Amino acid sequence: MPVPSPPRPGDPADIDGHRILGRLGSGGQGVVYLAETGTGDRVAVKVLHAATDAESRARFHREAEVLPHVASFCTAQVLRVGVSGSVPYIVSEYVDGPTLQQAVLERGPLGGRELHRVAVGTVTALAAIHRAGVVHRDFKPANVLLSRDGPRVIDFGIAHAIGGDATGEGVLGTPAFMAPEHLRDAPKGPASDMFAWASVMLYAASGLPPFGADTVPAIMRRILTEDPDLGPLDGELRAVVAECLAKDPADRPPASQVLLRLLGRPRPRTEDAPVPTDGDGDGDGDASGGGSASGGGSADGVGGARRTRPRGRGWARAAAAAGTAVVLTSAVTAYLMTRPEPDTATGRTTSPSASASPLVSPSASPRVSGPPAPAGVPVRVPELAATFHEDPSDPIRLTSFVVRRNDLEVYPAYVRLPGGAEFRSLTHYRDPVVSPDGRTVAAVYWQPKEVPDDANTVWFTDRATGGEFAVRTVDKPLLVKASVWSPDGTRVLVTVHQDRRTVGFVIVNVAARTSSYVPVDDPGLSDFLWSQDGAAVVHGFGSAGVRFRSVDGRVLRTFEDARWSDAGLSPSGRLLATLCPGKVASACVLDAVTGERRARFALPGGRVLWSWFNEDHVLVFDRSAAPWKTWIVDLTGRPVRLYAEFAGSEDTYWLLHFSP
Repeated sequence: MPVPSPPRPGDPADIDGHRILGRLGSGGQGVVYLAETGTGDRVAVKVLHAATDAESRARFHREAEVLPHVASFCTAQVLRVGVSGSVPYIVSEYVDGPTLQQAVLERGPLGGRELHRVAVGTVTALAAIHRAGVVHRDFKPANVLLSRDGPRVIDFGIAHAIGGDATGEGVLGTPAFMAPEHLRDAPKGPASDMFAWASVMLYAASGLPPFGADTVPAIMRRILTEDPDLGPLDGELRAVVAECLAKDPADRPPASQVLLRLLGRPRPRTEDAPVPTDGDGDGDGDASGGGSASGGGSADGVGGARRTRPRGRGWARAAAAAGTAVVLTSAVTAYLMTRPEPDTATGRTTSPSASASPLVSPSASPRVSGPPAPAGVPVRVPELAATFHEDPSDPIRLTSFVVRRNDLEVYPAYVRLPGGAEFRSLTHYRDPVVSPDGRTVAAVYWQPKEVPDDANTVWFTDRATGGEFAVRTVDKPLLVKASVWSPDGTRVLVTVHQDRRTVGFVIVNVAARTSSYVPVDDPGLSDFLWSQDGAAVVHGFGSAGVRFRSVDGRVLRTFEDARWSDAGLSPSGRLLATLCPGKVASACVLDAVTGERRARFALPGGRVLWSWFNEDHVLVFDRSAAPWKTWIVDLTGRPVRLYAEFAGSEDTYWLLHFSP
């Protein structure tokens, strides 16, 4: 947000419990104030001018309606809409950072990787906005905030629903960044935003409005008849900007296509799509193989798979997709850009459901064994279209996830803020995993083969200070995926693969910032997990069984006739959850030392073993009926409590991480 100026005479001191600290900006529609809540959190409060026309009021209310439908990683999250006296207001997240316009004026044009990050971040926002059925219609440098989390698009006061009547309103917006159809009062669709986006990228790269900064008639004439100088741009960014500046809206590529091109990721062909596996690496999808709901699969969403990967004590990594949206064979890193501190303002107000939730009860102790609490508090996670039922005594909790945005080939990640039920989005397409003590995030790229420079880097971010460092691992053509914290939080284990085949693992010493690669030559390797004492790693190998290896790669013990399950070891490390051999889908619980079977229960109707909940309960995913459900199940297979519900569909994809 812009640097606030002091309140002016006549400005309110308080708006419905939000203490006014200063002005962030003002315009013809209203004033945006910096305010403080009763809990000390800073927020932005947009207030409509008291004396305004009916159309301005309508646009203000339209903004209040539009914003909640746009993903929170794209824009400032709306926290509250209300009326103070007779004046309507919108309370939103306070995004700490300059506008793109301010940054260019103060520091000069952007270039290199900084420009590319802004281009990718803003076009990602537009792709999500358009998927929400909204056209922004006033995309300009002053409406892009450069926060620590990446670019955020703001000011939807003249936004309009796609397909709505957006003609006959005259010229609305900022002339220097308008598309030709705006000036002709023709229909304005998503292509209009793409023209504006291209103009903004040229401004960011050159420091000058692309169609001049003299008189409005001269600017409008150039927009309608001339092409700007693309000199500051090069590569794929130059190419897509040129296409987006086409005078005919039909000739401009959509935001989703531009995003893919900037990421160097053309839309995959059917034959290039990843194949869902059944947990043993052979991809045959039989019912005994660990989670194929219907077997097979193709790029059009036929078939299905659910897999779970534990991460240290009480951790689980889970993916759900109908068909080939499961891409667990190419996991990536993520790093946390937030700086949350439990007792200070984070620049974002926790949602009412989080602040009032008993989920943060300091007196609750985790139930490490025995029956779970009989019911949980509903916690809605809109980005997953899911509701989790959590109790303070639950030993695990969802802490981060990656989710696919409908049919966009991008996978934004989210990390839970401490002490509540709110998740913050990340700007990089990496896979974030929170350390056992909650202080650090480790991350690797989600699709490292598509990242040119630091594909094999593990990023570490201190959640309290925002400090970061990176540790390099292996060199291409080897690639890393699936970061896993050791139970004591001192090391991170990452799986190494080449040509979609797992070939070993890397152990990163976090304090020393060093890494060591250990090749493994078993066929059909799964990803690697830690043993509970951190002295060994565990993995599956094809349909043959499960192995424990020392950290230098020596085989310690092998359990044959046990199909690999990503649920892995129980919290104590004494039990191992596997899939039973044979064609009948069932779960087998083994003694992790002797291999002796301790329990067995059926997994009918495509149910999938996800994760350990505590020492004698597991999580089982069930997509036999809508909504999809995850149950806490005892070791006889009896459902004990509903844990989560998902409004999934055949193209759903997500990757979930649970931690203590």
